[in-house]
Amino acid sequence: MPADRWGEAVLRIHFTEADLSRIELAPSADPMWELLLSSYRLRRPEGAPVFGRWRDSTRAALPPNGRALLDLIPSHGYCPDFLTPPATVATIDEGIDALAATPAEDVREDLAELAKDHRLPQWADRVSDGDVRVLGTAVRDYFQRGIAPHWKHITKVVGRDLSRRTETLQVAGPGRLLSTLHPAARWRAPVLEVEFPVDQDLHLNGRGLRLIPAFFCMGMPTTYKNPKLPPVLVYSVGHWTALGAKRAEDTGAAVQALIGETRARILRTLAEEDLNTTDLARRLKIAPATASEHASVLRQAGLIESRHRGRSTMHRASPLGLQLLLGPMAR
Repeated sequence: MPADRWGEAVLRIHFTEADLSRIELAPSADPMWELLLSSYRLRRPEGAPVFGRWRDSTRAALPPNGRALLDLIPSHGYCPDFLTPPATVATIDEGIDALAATPAEDVREDLAELAKDHRLPQWADRVSDGDVRVLGTAVRDYFQRGIAPHWKHITKVVGRDLSRRTETLQVAGPGRLLSTLHPAARWRAPVLEVEFPVDQDLHLNGRGLRLIPAFFCMGMPTTYKNPKLPPVLVYSVGHWTALGAKRAEDTGAAVQALIGETRARILRTLAEEDLNTTDLARRLKIAPATASEHASVLRQAGLIESRHRGRSTMHRASPLGLQLLLGPMAR
């Protein structure tokens, strides 16, 4: 899969009627996807208000084996698909077992693809020859130091997103669910378009689509490069609170005093979920015109970001807005 980097290209996911009835949400946070995506957060500046303190502490805590894993995961560009097995896993041990069960041919093909633009570590030859023990050790060490201490919080945030998406699917249907996964997502039946690092088409052909919310995903959604793998779309959850940072509630009174009660409520709401003006007004029980006016002020101040999608305008908290909510301890 490509690393999560903003661009002008598009991923087009082509649905059939059968696929729309076979959309499923992952049952919980996926430790392998969280591990992979956290490696981007560890080495990239984006998301500092949310992940800055986690990044600093994790860099210092990673053991040599955990750091070695980063040699196999570029911060940009292609990343081997086999590092995030399609099997449903709930623990890192299950993830490592699924990793070990990857067909050797698939591992070699992925490493050959990676080698086109990335220098492989010497121990990658052992993995290519079928010895996944070294890779399993690196995965476990990285997870235990970087992610395990925060796993309870991660699963809570992901679980909240899954509950909300499940309700959307049941009440409003698949079109509404797909169009609200991300501000850059656009549902034009039977095709879902999302911004992506490269132009890519994914034809589901009746296989359905698994949606996986990820705490460490930031920016555009991602998927596998290999179209033969079970189709997935991994997307970002709302990042209203940061790992190891002061909770937004602690700064609530100060934020309210600074920008006013209604605007503070709007900012907190948009830190949890991307919403259009109508849904924002409904959520806060205010008039749409009032919501639009306050959103305009917050946007001009750089505290929220807005973008057009069809006839709607979607809003979300900006990095500066998150920084304001999280307070001076977030960096």
